[in-house]
Amino acid sequence: MKTSNPNRSGLLDPNRRVVLTISDMARVVGLSRSRFYALMKQGVFPMPIYLIATKRPFFDKRLRDECLNVRRTGLGVNDQPILFYPRRAGPPTTRSSKSSLRGKKKSSTINPIVLRLIDLLKGLGVESPSPQSVTAALSDCFPNGADDKADHELVGAVYRHLRQPP
Repeated sequence: MKTSNPNRSGLLDPNRRVVLTISDMARVVGLSRSRFYALMKQGVFPMPIYLIATKRPFFDKRLRDECLNVRRTGLGVNDQPILFYPRRAGPPTTRSSKSSLRGKKKSSTINPIVLRLIDLLKGLGVESPSPQSVTAALSDCFPNGADDKADHELVGAVYRHLRQPP
């Protein structure tokens, strides 16, 4: 006996559903969920409705139509133009094995404190802090060593050091 596919019957068809989740809406407009969230935050797409009882965001028919209109026209709900590039054909591209091996060799020789600080600095909005700049900042800020310092002391000092004008 053949089992029916709910997607074929239209149960999962976004045009037939009354409400859509953010993931569904992102899929409908052909974007990744993270890109869709970023564009919502910028005001390009409308913000979803939240039900107080469930605290889950969703898009009703009106909001779905607005999102589709933004995608179709290239004009956000904030009246700003937005360019949507076509998706790449084929599987997602990955780094070549040669470049990823280079990265692995470098990371194995980097001090674990520096690696942890790089992650924390990225979380604070520092764009691509290099291991060299973090190491230099650590030695400038803590000439007697940083082994006995807490993470918040280290990241604060290095963050301020990296933000100083050259």
